[in-house]
Amino acid sequence: MIEPEYFERKRLEMGMDRADVLSEVQATLDGWYPGQARARQFHQGILRIVTPNASVASALRMRQMELLAAHGLAGTRVAISIQSLER
Repeated sequence: MIEPEYFERKRLEMGMDRADVLSEVQATLDGWYPGQARARQFHQGILRIVTPNASVASALRMRQMELLAAHGLAGTRVAISIQSLER
């Protein structure tokens, strides 16, 4: 019989919790800048966020520590780029 925590532990070991982090960060971004920013990727300690708007990118750079603290992502780097959200 497999213990109930086995799959959760394996999921965390394989880094499959990244989708959960991205969805939580996206919810915060939608609250701050509706439709203006996307949490694109979270891999190897780097959270990648894209926005088509330079002023939103600047505001995100100013608030990145607040964003990381809100989701318990201390030690994570944030890479913000200006590009289309459709990619």
